[in-house]
Amino acid sequence: MKEFESDQAKVKIPKGYRMSVIKMYFWVGLISALLLRLVIIADHYGDVYARILWYLGVVGYLWFFAHRYHIGKRRFGVIRDLGLLEKIDRREALAEEDFEGLNYIMWSISVSKERLNYLVIFAFSVIAIVLSLALDFGIIEL
Repeated sequence: MKEFESDQAKVKIPKGYRMSVIKMYFWVGLISALLLRLVIIADHYGDVYARILWYLGVVGYLWFFAHRYHIGKRRFGVIRDLGLLEKIDRREALAEEDFEGLNYIMWSISVSKERLNYLVIFAFSVIAIVLSLALDFGIIEL
């Protein structure tokens, strides 16, 4: 993307990540979610297994959510630096740099895998709870 001069300061529109990077972070989040849900089941087999899964899951989540924070910060920075909310509220005509900024934000949201990640995390959580309850009550043995 391009850099633009605005009335306030030089505004840099971030460049989007490659799809391979987006997919990598999706898998980091997904695997971390799975590892943390497996802690409930691993706890039935030994404290060591549960702890290993917990540490791996938390480290993965730290990496994943640091990335998500960075993405959110970049999107917010574009909105703030270009004054997009104010311009839209006042129904101002948008300049070329405003459209570039909006394009980056819309593209970033549209290629994000976060919605799928949240759905899978929800599903893993339900499965983990059901399996844990089944193990706790002796309905199944793994």
